[in-house]
Amino acid sequence: MISEILKNQTKELHDRVEQKFNSAKIFEDNYTPDDYSKLLTYNYLFLRSCEEPVFESLSENFGELLALDKRRKIHLFDLEKEHLNTEKHSAGEICVNSEAEALGIMYVMEGSTLGGNMIAKKLEASDSFMGSKFPYFRCYGDRTGSMWKNFKSVLDEVISEDDHGDVLKGAEKAYHFLLRLPD
Repeated sequence: MISEILKNQTKELHDRVEQKFNSAKIFEDNYTPDDYSKLLTYNYLFLRSCEEPVFESLSENFGELLALDKRRKIHLFDLEKEHLNTEKHSAGEICVNSEAEALGIMYVMEGSTLGGNMIAKKLEASDSFMGSKFPYFRCYGDRTGSMWKNFKSVLDEVISEDDHGDVLKGAEKAYHFLLRLPD
């Protein structure tokens, strides 16, 4: 199953991205609005560079299987403008070479959404974020788990073994992109 291959083969990159984004601090009860701004800005720069090229690279079949129209997130950053600091940041572009690579990049995008739901839940309990709605991190609402399961099942059922290498390349490309974002 390609979803398990991706999880296992990209674990080190995933952990390095979490370290760069200071994700552990979220669960230490000393996470600040500045920390949130930095995390949100990283996510914005990633999606601004990846969402359109990834979605354009996917066939109509994947569009239907994955309900791509419900997975677009870049517009949610308009609801969090006060937390974004994009003036001094440039992310560059990400090149998507194939549909399989696009699905690997999307694996990272969707995995981030799954983690974002946990982030929002934890921050909602903090006095520093009282009343915050977290529109980006809560983008799927109570459908987060089912959206993730749908994505993984499409990957596992539709991707041929011949394409596994390119899907893995796409996921690695996404993680390396995130690691190159300026601090």
